Amino acid sequence: MTTTLALARTVTVSSSRRSEDLPVGLTVDDAVRIAAALDAAHAESTRILYAHTWRVWQRWCAGRGIPALPADPHALAAYLVERAATGTAVATLNMACTAIRHMHRQRDLANPAEDELVRQVRLGLRRTYGTAPRRLARPLTVPEIRQIITAIDRSTPIGARDAAIILLGYASAMRGSELVALTLADVETKPGGILFSIRHSKTDQEGQGQVVAVAHGSHAATDPVAALGAWLRVRGHQPGPLFSRIWCSRISDQPLGNHVVARMLRERAIAAGLDGTRITAHSLRAGHATKAALAGVPLHRIATQTRHKDISVLVNRYIRPMEALATTSSKDLGL
Repeated sequence: MTTTLALARTVTVSSSRRSEDLPVGLTVDDAVRIAAALDAAHAESTRILYAHTWRVWQRWCAGRGIPALPADPHALAAYLVERAATGTAVATLNMACTAIRHMHRQRDLANPAEDELVRQVRLGLRRTYGTAPRRLARPLTVPEIRQIITAIDRSTPIGARDAAIILLGYASAMRGSELVALTLADVETKPGGILFSIRHSKTDQEGQGQVVAVAHGSHAATDPVAALGAWLRVRGHQPGPLFSRIWCSRISDQPLGNHVVARMLRERAIAAGLDGTRITAHSLRAGHATKAALAGVPLHRIATQTRHKDISVLVNRYIRPMEALATTSSKDLGL
């Protein structure tokens, strides 16, 4: 039986759908509003990821001459083992199953990932390849940040902007997506530094809002507050995105894309003489947490800054590796 959810989805695709095709008492406008609410149930980044993952699955199915929807559990199992054999991480395969499940649920179709064959295949892949991320972003150190910043010509608009993004990203431990989503209205200057209002984040999908503080730096060249001030003098104080695109030295009112921070940071690092391998936007956030852990900052203060809900992520990725290096008995072997 077709549900209101399926009807709402159909309405968003076909504006010619007649109201008499809907359940009694519902109009096309009702269905459109339902569809809009359903879209809002997932963050835009999640919808984009689902769509991309689904297209990859569709292309694979087209190459085999089999239907992508509804998916046969045997086909999904073959897809998973083939991609795993070519080096795809288990976490990526899990996302594929999630996206495929999402598309089937939206159409009231059975989820092929729940089939016992697929469940056993996924268990076998986890045991064979493991579940740990294969390529974690490399945390940047303070000397490396200083090296990157020194190589930037901050007298240009793009240089002033990039320096502000890098220093604020490191000092605030914000995610790259959060940095590019900031608007001027999200910035509040205080005597001790700056408060940033994060309207949406990975750990705040319902948009309750979070506040991130950044204090003045100890050195003029790497002071994040001063760097933001220099950028604002170039940008101006008109409403709009805090960090916008720049065309031939002309500052636009268009926000940066989610991937700009990662690409820019890698290019700036390479230009400064660093190895760009595994440098992503997360290198700023990871660098903050790692440096704070090395400096002996209490775990609860680091978690408050990074806004990690799962403290084990901080412990396992930042604290324990630092403790392991500090306490390893290999230093006492005389090698």
